[in-house]
Amino acid sequence: MGAVTAAAPAETGLFLDGLRCAGCVSRVERRLREEPGVAEAAVSFTSHRALVRFDPARVAVEQLVAAVESLGFEAVPFDPDALERPAARDAREALVRVLVAAFLAGNVMLLAAGLYLAGPDGMEPDVRRMLRGLALALSLPAATWCAAPFWRGAWAGLRRGEISIDLPVALGVGTAFAASAFGTLTDAPHVFVDSAAMIVFLILLGRTLERGARARAAGAVERLGALAPETALRRTDAGREEVPAAELQVGDRVIVPPGSAFPADGTLAVGGSEVDESLLTGESDPVVRGVGDAVVRGSRNVGAEVEVAITARPGEGTLARLAALLERAEAERPRVQRQVDRVARVFAPAVLVAAGATAVGWALTGHGLAEIALAASSVLIVACPCALGLATPAAVTAALGRAAAGGILFKSGEAFERCARVDTAVLDKTGTLSEGRLAVEDAVCAAGVERAELLAAAVAAEGASLHPVAGALRTAAGAGAVPEPEEPAASKLVPGRGVVAGALRVGSRGFVEEVATLDPALASEAERLARDGHSLAFVARGSRVLGVVALSDPPRADAREATDRLRALGLDLRVVSGDHADAVRYAARRLQLDTFRAGATPEEKVAEVRALQYAGRRVLVAGDGVNDAAALAAADVGIALARGVDVALHAADVVVRAPRLGAVADAVALSRTTLRRIRENLGFAVAYNVVAVPLAMAGVLGPLGAALAMSASSLLVTGNASRILRWRPPA
Repeated sequence: MGAVTAAAPAETGLFLDGLRCAGCVSRVERRLREEPGVAEAAVSFTSHRALVRFDPARVAVEQLVAAVESLGFEAVPFDPDALERPAARDAREALVRVLVAAFLAGNVMLLAAGLYLAGPDGMEPDVRRMLRGLALALSLPAATWCAAPFWRGAWAGLRRGEISIDLPVALGVGTAFAASAFGTLTDAPHVFVDSAAMIVFLILLGRTLERGARARAAGAVERLGALAPETALRRTDAGREEVPAAELQVGDRVIVPPGSAFPADGTLAVGGSEVDESLLTGESDPVVRGVGDAVVRGSRNVGAEVEVAITARPGEGTLARLAALLERAEAERPRVQRQVDRVARVFAPAVLVAAGATAVGWALTGHGLAEIALAASSVLIVACPCALGLATPAAVTAALGRAAAGGILFKSGEAFERCARVDTAVLDKTGTLSEGRLAVEDAVCAAGVERAELLAAAVAAEGASLHPVAGALRTAAGAGAVPEPEEPAASKLVPGRGVVAGALRVGSRGFVEEVATLDPALASEAERLARDGHSLAFVARGSRVLGVVALSDPPRADAREATDRLRALGLDLRVVSGDHADAVRYAARRLQLDTFRAGATPEEKVAEVRALQYAGRRVLVAGDGVNDAAALAAADVGIALARGVDVALHAADVVVRAPRLGAVADAVALSRTTLRRIRENLGFAVAYNVVAVPLAMAGVLGPLGAALAMSASSLLVTGNASRILRWRPPA
């Protein structure tokens, strides 16, 4: 009997309707994790999405949906196209409720104003009763149909045996309306029928504006899906045909005209162009792409028409992986949010206790039934923990979108928290501080030899070699007017030493000195260049040394500015590289970095990180994501400067798509801004409840003021978080 092969883990997204607070988020997560086969479940309050990793052999997506719906929430598999119309319908319905509530509340307030101005003796009793009855009639649809979302949410919570945040709001609205109706029917001296209508309008308005602010915060992430075109021009035997982009398969050929976006990942098969890749890198300058170069779905062709061979279906390429990465980051909450969630779970029951205590206290002090009801109603309304629940996710979502726009991809909300607290940066050299490629830095010629002649001879000797030295020599020679060299014999590579082509020889000093003599002046210059950390290529023709070419891995264009910014942020900078000592010393000296280590193996890099952590440091490691993977994983925060088009670098907490070291400084600065906004939001949310609840219990804050305060608190927190979208790195 053969062994049973376990099914590969699957991942799905669910769109949730009915989430009201952080407590709802925690309940959904707990219920999903109870399902057999679910390995992980994370819910984002900001986007109302759940991200679930599960074993498809043990649980189906339909069972996950049923598990969520058993709690009274609605859930459907996430599909932006399928959800677009329902989302628009829900938004329209919410807007209609707000507008109807505004109309009703405005008219009730006009009637109430007349009653207040006339006073108890300034109006005929029949007229007063008629106006009160009319106001009560107008407030009835406000307290029922307009307030239906609160009633439904409260009832759904009670059905599953939980106290949701909608329950205090529904009780507050119901109590205010019932007290006003009782006062109207008994002809009490004062009624507050206007409070019931205005409470509904203000809370609905607050939630509607809050939804819009959340949508703006999540907009930068959501726009990723809109970057790719819906159709493509596919090459066929008959010419070209326009087809839905979703139908493209690996191997198809598509035509991409100038100004159009690439419909899928692929390689250029015909033609060359400039490509705007700002969606991945955040860099606005187009990059040149030729035949054989990779292009990414959603990037834009800004040059000539090209033909592309598709290498990944639209739903499986770089843009899809990028969207999944950001969705996961949005769902995974930082430690501070998990602490807030624990508080939020007990908040609604605590509100009911506070309202009950208020009612008892007012009854014991001899107040009437209407006054008791209104005081309790004020407490129920004012203590909604919406601001507390929004404090962290709104800031994290805004920060994720802002970072993604700059080519910086955080894999989790917790990465922001850890990145904000780092105090030490361990930087790799090759591919991080430097470009990761050889380039000609200098050329010292023998007497009577011109630089162009030296480079031409070196290029002729290297021929069509793919060696990095050969590429650097060809690039340097192509930058100037190089004379046409003599036709050499076929090149022969001598591993580890150099290359021979007829009378030409390029390689190490010992290799060249086997056939030629190096004059003392040239030898002295070569020793100086070697001490500076350059790799040297000696060039000889016959028995004469023509000169020496100094090559090095050039620093990134913004390396000096980036390291200066990291120092200004208070970070202690260290270079730990596997390169040889002279090259590392040269790179460190150019960037004014005093602490460096050369020749480090991947294991030694991890040991360096562990030693710093043992000494109490919070360590950031920045590397190119290849030989630095172990150190990236060991660090408090690993930042990978990705190469090519693959963003699936699992070892790092942050992936930088922008070809600049300054993005590392941007990540730290943005993280600190985000953590500051979270702390501001939490501080305000706590201060609001500390001040507002006692005022409501004391009767200073009535139902109307309570509704206004609650809505204002949520808007203030969301608006403060949205400020992150305007964050810009220092110029």
